[in-house]
Amino acid sequence: MKFFHKNRLINFVCFFILFALFSPIILSSAIPQNATVTKSETPNLWIPEGMRWLVRTRESPTEFVLGNTAQKLDNNSKNYNSTVYFCGVLPIKKVNVSVAEDKSVKLGGNAVGINLKTGGVLVAKTYTVKTQDGKEASPWKDAGIKSGDIIESVDGNKITKKEELADIVQSGKSPFKIYGKRNGKSFMCEIESVTDENGKKVIGIWVRDTVAGIGTVTFYENGKFAALGHPICDIDTGDFVPATGGAVFEAGIVGIDKGAEGSPGSLKGIFTSNKTGDIISNCEFGIFGVSEPEKSEEIIVGKKEEIRCREAQIVCDIGKGPEKFDIKIQRIMPESDTSKSMVIHITDKTLLEKTGGIVQGMSGSPILQNGKLIGAVTHVFVNDPTRGYGIFIENMLSEAEKIK
Repeated sequence: MKFFHKNRLINFVCFFILFALFSPIILSSAIPQNATVTKSETPNLWIPEGMRWLVRTRESPTEFVLGNTAQKLDNNSKNYNSTVYFCGVLPIKKVNVSVAEDKSVKLGGNAVGINLKTGGVLVAKTYTVKTQDGKEASPWKDAGIKSGDIIESVDGNKITKKEELADIVQSGKSPFKIYGKRNGKSFMCEIESVTDENGKKVIGIWVRDTVAGIGTVTFYENGKFAALGHPICDIDTGDFVPATGGAVFEAGIVGIDKGAEGSPGSLKGIFTSNKTGDIISNCEFGIFGVSEPEKSEEIIVGKKEEIRCREAQIVCDIGKGPEKFDIKIQRIMPESDTSKSMVIHITDKTLLEKTGGIVQGMSGSPILQNGKLIGAVTHVFVNDPTRGYGIFIENMLSEAEKIK
């Protein structure tokens, strides 16, 4: 029995030593090198409550204990050199803290119809042609054309509509030169049309000149809007669609395909003829453009340093206009500069009953915590529609600032 107690004591001592050795290293890697806070908030970092850190200013040092109410930053100070302490004793990392003014935007959450111009015609699909003599041909394959290619011109003639390409193919002139873009890089190829079994000249490709769908606006600011939180990709190819313009329209949600494990759901919407804005950019953080809402709630923007793994809300339209629904933030990736910055879990019973969780069309739904806008819904986990990803609102704001 004494031997047993002795082993327990040794195990406890070993565990304590390992904890003391490795905890500072793990915590240090989890703490960001740079942090931004606003004058209205208490400085905070993603470390366990009770860990003490010291904010040093030129005037006087101020001590903060996470999880407790502490005095706000000196409004006259702009930058702080902070030291994070392990157990209030061992300094483990220095953090550069900058103080910013509170920023506010107009809250979105409304569904919109999106019509994106592709900057030419997009090759959606390719197919094997059955010719008049019963043989099979693949003109696109011989020319090196692939799904996802953007055809911009043919023999020097600019192509903006699929009908324009069809007219050239039907003209009988063959071969002809195609100029376009693939993965952002220019290419040129020569292709020869064939006559299919119906006597029609074809080259074996299906094309589209616009991409349309339903999405959610995240915020409005100074005549600009931001939506989706992720890029628009072609439904057939899955490739990013380069935008050369487009528009957003008023939309109404008329039905819901409920999400289930392995089967993402979707919001069913219809466009109205009322155009509400112009699309300027389609990028990794969503779509951006110019628009001004008639009515919208003003809301303060929260920094990523303020986000906590706890209860929050999303704002989206599932048929009755923008509504707030409960969620829980389960994980935060503080250094993420992608559209996958946090993991969220839908907990609202009403939303789960109606949608099953996150569905297509909800991308861009604002995420709120402590009354501030902190991000937007971007993706759903295919095997668990109650969970998905969100983007930090700062990533979307930085892109919106580029719109003139």
